Amino acid sequence: APPPDLATPPSPAPGGGGAQRAGAAGAEPAARRGAVLRRHSMAEVLAKKEELADRLEKANEEAIASAIAEEEQLTREIEAEENNDINIETDNDSDFSASMGNGSISFCGMSMDWNDVLADYEARESWRQSNSWGDRVEEEPARPPGHGIHMHEKLSSPSRKRTIAESKKKHEEKQMKAQQLREKLREEKTLKLQKLMEREKDVRKWKEELLDQRRRMMEEKLLHAEFKREVQLQAIVKKAQEEEAKVNEIAFINTLEAQNKRHDVLNKLKEYEQRLNELQEERQRRQEEKQARDEAVQERKRALEAERQARVEELLMKRKEQEARIEQQRQEKEKAREDAARERARDREERLAALTAAQQEAMEELQKKIQLKHDESIRRHMEQIEQRKEKAAELSSGRHANTDYAPKLTPYERKKQCSLCSVMISSEVYLFSHIKGKKHQQAVRENSSIQGRELSDEEVEHLSLKKYIVDIVIESSLPVEPLKEGEEKQKNKKKAKKLKARMNSRLQRLAKDLFKHLQMQDSGLLANNKVSALDRTLGEISRILEKENTADQIAFRAAGGLTALEHVLQAVTSPTNLNAISRVPFKSLCNTVNAYGLTCSNCTENCTYILFSNKITFLMDLLMHQLTVNVPDDHNATSGRSANKQVFEGLTTGLLRITAMIFRCLISSFPDGNNYSTALKIIQEVKSKSSQVEAFNSRVQDLISYVVNIGLIDKLCCCFLSVQGPIDENPKIATFLQNATAVLHGICQLCFAVNGRSWNIFDNTRQDPTGLTAVLQSTDLVGVLHMLYCVLFHGTISDPNTASPKDSYAENTIQVAIQSLRFFNSFAVLDLPAFQSIVGAEGLSLAFRHITSSLLWYCSQHTCERLLHEVIICVGYFTVNNTDNQIIVQSGRHPTVLQKLCQLPFQYFSDPRLIKVLFPSLIAACYNNSQNKIILEQEMSCVLLATFIQDFAQSSGQMDNQLSHQREKFFNSQDYLELSNRFPRQSWEEARQFFLKK
Repeated sequence: APPPDLATPPSPAPGGGGAQRAGAAGAEPAARRGAVLRRHSMAEVLAKKEELADRLEKANEEAIASAIAEEEQLTREIEAEENNDINIETDNDSDFSASMGNGSISFCGMSMDWNDVLADYEARESWRQSNSWGDRVEEEPARPPGHGIHMHEKLSSPSRKRTIAESKKKHEEKQMKAQQLREKLREEKTLKLQKLMEREKDVRKWKEELLDQRRRMMEEKLLHAEFKREVQLQAIVKKAQEEEAKVNEIAFINTLEAQNKRHDVLNKLKEYEQRLNELQEERQRRQEEKQARDEAVQERKRALEAERQARVEELLMKRKEQEARIEQQRQEKEKAREDAARERARDREERLAALTAAQQEAMEELQKKIQLKHDESIRRHMEQIEQRKEKAAELSSGRHANTDYAPKLTPYERKKQCSLCSVMISSEVYLFSHIKGKKHQQAVRENSSIQGRELSDEEVEHLSLKKYIVDIVIESSLPVEPLKEGEEKQKNKKKAKKLKARMNSRLQRLAKDLFKHLQMQDSGLLANNKVSALDRTLGEISRILEKENTADQIAFRAAGGLTALEHVLQAVTSPTNLNAISRVPFKSLCNTVNAYGLTCSNCTENCTYILFSNKITFLMDLLMHQLTVNVPDDHNATSGRSANKQVFEGLTTGLLRITAMIFRCLISSFPDGNNYSTALKIIQEVKSKSSQVEAFNSRVQDLISYVVNIGLIDKLCCCFLSVQGPIDENPKIATFLQNATAVLHGICQLCFAVNGRSWNIFDNTRQDPTGLTAVLQSTDLVGVLHMLYCVLFHGTISDPNTASPKDSYAENTIQVAIQSLRFFNSFAVLDLPAFQSIVGAEGLSLAFRHITSSLLWYCSQHTCERLLHEVIICVGYFTVNNTDNQIIVQSGRHPTVLQKLCQLPFQYFSDPRLIKVLFPSLIAACYNNSQNKIILEQEMSCVLLATFIQDFAQSSGQMDNQLSHQREKFFNSQDYLELSNRFPRQSWEEARQFFLKK
C-alpha cells in the first residue's frame, strides 16, 4: 500500500485567527518541500526496485535455459546408452577377444591395457607423420640370416598342435569368461542408466521450480506496476490540490498584509504626536536648567579666584623655604659623596684583587671540567660504537633484538612506521613493544610466504625489522584540526572565567578595598632602598614563621599578611606582555613565595582560608603565568624538548610546593564538622548549601575544574616531557619534579574525596564532573612515566641486572620516584580501568616493566621501605583483574618482576604489617592466571595466600561496623593495608579456592 503522505493530502485546520493562518501559510512551503523530497525518494526506491526485478528476471531466464540444456544433454546420453549393445567376441582363435576379456592386451610380448596402447599409439603418431614410408622401413632392425627357416620349423613342430579335447576345453573357458563379462557390463549399464534417469528427474524438477518462480515474478511485476500507477495518480491529484491551496493562500496573505500596513501607519502617527509633545517639554526644562547652571558657574568662579590668590601667596612662601633647605641638603650630599668616593675606591681595589684570584681559580676548575667532559665523551663514543656493532651483529645473524635491556624513550629524529599495521613508532621503547605485541606477530605470521610451519618469535622479529619497520620520509608538520583545538581552548577559557567569577563573587568587594590600601604608588621598577627594605621584612617574617607556630601563622594571616604577599607577587604578571620585566627582583619574589609557604606549612586554618577566600585561584593563575612564559604554547611543545630551563628555577618550584602543601593540608583535614571554625565568616556566606561538607566539596570541585580548564596540567606535561636525562647533578630540576608530582598526587586524592562516588575503589559507576580523569588519560599520566623512565635509564645504570653494588641512584632520583609512584597509586584509586589501560598500552607497558624491575633491584641492594611499598602497591593495581597486565609482570629477563616480588626478604612473609603490603599484590598478579601461579609456587606456597584471604574475610564483618561510622574520613578509603582496597571483595572466595586448587 502507498505511504500515508502520498495517499491523501493534509487538510487545513478549521477556524483560527489571522496570526495562526499566517503561521500555517509559512509552514506550508516547508511541508510541500518535504512532500517533494518524499516523492523523489519514493521514485528512487521504485526505480531501484525495478532494476533489481529486471536483474532477477534475467538471472531466472538464464537458469531456465541452463536447465533445459542440461535436460536435453541427459536425454541424449540415456538414448545413446540404451542403443549401445553388448557384443563380446567368442571366436576360438581370437587371442584379442580373450585378452579383452581379461581387461588387457598382449602387445609385443608385454601385457598392456587399452589405455597404454592408445598412449603408445599417440606417442608414435607424430613420428609417423614426420617420416616417409621408406624411412620407416629403413629404420626397422634387419633380421639375422636363417631367421625365416628357423621360425618355419618352430611353428611347424608337431608339439604345437592341440588335441580336440584341449581345444574344446579352451573354447568352453572362453565362452564362460565372455558370459561373465557380458553380465558385468549389463549390470554397469543398468546402474549408469538409473543414475542418468535420476539426474534427469532432478533437472526436470529444478526446471519446473524455475518456471514457477518466473510466473510468480511476473505476477509481482504486474502488482508493482499497478502500485506505481496508483502512486502516480495520487501524486497528480495531490499536486492539483496544492495548486488550488496556493491560490487561496496568496489571496489571504495579500489581505492580511494590507490590514497590517494600515495598522502600522496608525501606530506611527500616534508615536509621532507623542514624541513631539515630549520634545517640547524637554526643551523647556533644559532652558530652565541652563539658566540655573549659569548662575552657579558665576558664583563658583568668584570663589575660585579668591582661593587662587591665597594659594599663590602660600606657594611663594614655601618656595623660599624649600630653596634654603635644598641648598643645605646639597652641601651635606657633597660631603657624603666625597666620603663615599674614597670608600668605593678602596673597595674597588679589594674587589679587583679578589676577582683576579677567583678568575684564576675558575679557569683552573674550568680546565679540569673540560678534561673530564672530554674523557666522558670519548667513553660514551666508544660505548655507542660497541652497541652499534652488537646491534649490527644481531641483525646480520638473524637473532632478534633483546627487549630486556633498557631501550631509550628518546623520540626518533625521523619517526618510523609499521607498514603492516599502519602504526606510528616514535621511540625505541614503542618499537620493541609493538614488535612483541600479539596483533603484530599474528599479522606477520599470516602474511608470511613460508608454508608448512609457523614462524618462531625470533624469525617474526627479524622479519619485522627487515621488511615492515620503515622510516617516514615526509612527515606533515601541520597541526591536526587546529580549528577544533582553538574552539576547545576558547570553551575552556570561558568555563574558567565563569568558575573564577563564581568563586570570587562573595569577597570581591572586600578584596578590592584591601588592594586599594596596599597598592604601590610608583609604576616603574622598585628603587634599591625599597628592595632592601622589602627583603629585610620578608627575612624577619620567614624567621618568625620557621618555627611553624600555628598561633603566629594565624595572627600573620589575620593581620592581612597573605593579601600583602599576594600584592607583591602580582608584580610578576603583566597583562600586555608575558616577557615584560618584573617590577620586583627575582630574589625578592622567591623570598615572598618562601614566606607564603611558611604561612601555610602544617596550618589547616590558613589552608582552609586560602581555599574559601579564593586566594587559591591567584596561586593557580600565577603558576600558569610562569609556565606560559617558559613553556611555549605551540603544537611542537608536546614533543617535550621546547621547555625553557628557567621553568625549573625557584619561583615556579616554590609555587608548586605551596600548592602541594595546601592540597596535603586539605586532605588531612577532610571536613568532619569541626575544622572550619577559623573561617566562620566565609562559611556563613554559604547558606545555600545544605552542610559544610557540601560547601567544601563544591569548592574543591570548582578548583579542580578551574585547574583543568586553564591548561595547567598540559603545561606540566610539557615540563615532564622536557626531562630527557638524569637529574643527579641538577637538584633544581629534581625539586621541581618532586613538587609537581606531589601536586598531581594531591589533586587526585582531593578529586577522589569529593567526586560523589562510593568509597569502593572497584566501583565502576564513576562520576568525574571536573574532567581530571579525561585530561590525565589524554596526556598519558601527564608524561610522568616518560620522565621517570628517562631519569632512571638515561644515566649511568643501563642494565640493573649487571650494575655493580657501587652504582646506585642519587637521593634526589629516589625522591622523584617515590612521588611519581604515589601519583600513580592515587590515580589508580581514582580510576583503576583508566590507569590500567594507560600503563598497559604499547610502549608504556614496556617502560613500566623496566621501571618496576629497576626499582625492585635498587630496593634489594639498599634499604628504602617507602619506595619498595609504593612499587609493590603500584604493581598490584596494575595487574588486578587484568590478564594482559599479568602477562607483562612475568615476561622479560629473569628474575622477572613477579619473581623479584617473591624473592623479597623474609620479613615480608612473616611480619603481619609487611604481609598486608605484599600479599594483596601477589594475589592480584596471579589470580586466574595459571602461568603466574606456577611461577609463584616455585618461590612460595599458595596456601599462605589462601590463608591470608580467609583471615581477612573473617575479620571483615567486624570491621564493617566500625568503618560505617567513619566513612567521612578520607584516608579510610585509601588504607593500603586493607585487602578490600587492593582486591575486590566479591572475588575473595573465588581467589581462595583458586590458590587452594592443586
